[in-house]
Amino acid sequence: MLWHFIRYLVSITEPIFYKRIQGKQVEKLQAIKGPVIIAMNHPNAFTDPICFTFVTYPVRTYYLARGDAFKPGLISALLENIGIVPIYRIQDAGKEGLKKNDETYQRVNALLKRKNAKIIVFAEGLCIQERRLRPLKKGVARMIFGAQAYLGNKDLTVVPVGLNYSNPNKFRSTLFYNIGEPILLSEFKTLYDENQARANNAFLQVLEPRMKALITHIDDQQFDASVGYMEMLVKRDWLHEKGWSEKNLAQDYEVTKELVELVNGLSKTQPEALQHWQEKASNYKKALKANQLRDWLLNPKSKQINGTALMLRMLGLIAGFPLYVLALLSNYGPYKLTEYLTKKLVKRNIEFYSSIAIGLGTFIFLFYYLLVLGLCWRLLPNIGWALLAGLIGMSLGWFGLHFYFFKLKTLGLRRFLTKRSTFAELEAERKALVEQLNDFRRRMNDKL
Repeated sequence: MLWHFIRYLVSITEPIFYKRIQGKQVEKLQAIKGPVIIAMNHPNAFTDPICFTFVTYPVRTYYLARGDAFKPGLISALLENIGIVPIYRIQDAGKEGLKKNDETYQRVNALLKRKNAKIIVFAEGLCIQERRLRPLKKGVARMIFGAQAYLGNKDLTVVPVGLNYSNPNKFRSTLFYNIGEPILLSEFKTLYDENQARANNAFLQVLEPRMKALITHIDDQQFDASVGYMEMLVKRDWLHEKGWSEKNLAQDYEVTKELVELVNGLSKTQPEALQHWQEKASNYKKALKANQLRDWLLNPKSKQINGTALMLRMLGLIAGFPLYVLALLSNYGPYKLTEYLTKKLVKRNIEFYSSIAIGLGTFIFLFYYLLVLGLCWRLLPNIGWALLAGLIGMSLGWFGLHFYFFKLKTLGLRRFLTKRSTFAELEAERKALVEQLNDFRRRMNDKL
């Protein structure tokens, strides 16, 4: 009951924090009837499994989480009640903690046998915000084969999943779950019966490349920034070249994957040229920030970079501004409280930022709207009017969210058009970066 209640609440706030949350091949996962272990990467704490539930609903998922998060009392009871099973790492709990994992494995096995459960395992064994897959933990294979043995060799399916955030902690960014082809444990039965250690290694040698193929894996960390700059400069144009849309995250992922493969190739064949390009792109981005501009304004392929578009947007800004003021009056307080408390609570572990923001925002806004509803009920003739007032307040909040970004884009366009002659050098820098990037692309394609 608690899981369903929290799921419905969070399903309202998740699409507010993230602009788009989508999954690929979700229907294949939903169609699997037997026990399933979902092996995924882990860049973003509790957000990873919670948003996965949002995408795959009505599938009920359980997942393993760091045991040190299970504080005795209410927190532990709450986490376990919503389907979170503690797993202990030696760096967190020492050898004593590892002994507790025997109980964890027993609970996992019981869930798989009793409920044909779908259980998420974070196969890297750590949570870190990097655009790469870390080596998988050997304990994952031991746990999976142990579960298979406990089930009496009943078919157990392992489904690899890759999580791809545009920016995990950025408000109104995107999240794409890339669900891969299932792996049947029965395929390893003969080898496991002969030699368990070899079977464990063989399974990881199959699982790891499959997971890596589902995410944007940048080989060399020093070129992480290059991928981000390329996405800023050409991703939308490359999408449009293929007749694709940035609203389709599966298509968006394919273009990002192409950019990552380009960077990985250049890092091996032309590292100095790539490093030089990255430095110039960094300077360009700094210049954008200094001039309070966005890259799309300098892109010659962008539409509506003209006075007519600005005039129409300004009229929209004027017409919508009264409603925007009402939206601020009715929703700004709980929003700022959520932001303030999240920043207070998350000072170092950025992997927890969106999890805390979504969790706090859910319950702060729930309490706020219940308070508004109660107050309206006292002041208005009947509950119908009170519900209408609450609905109007929430609708204004949704309007205000979108109007805020419309306002920023409009004012950015105005700032650019009124001083366009002063940005000629910046436009030339952008053009040179894109031309060199396209030249990199042509050369890499010629080699292929």
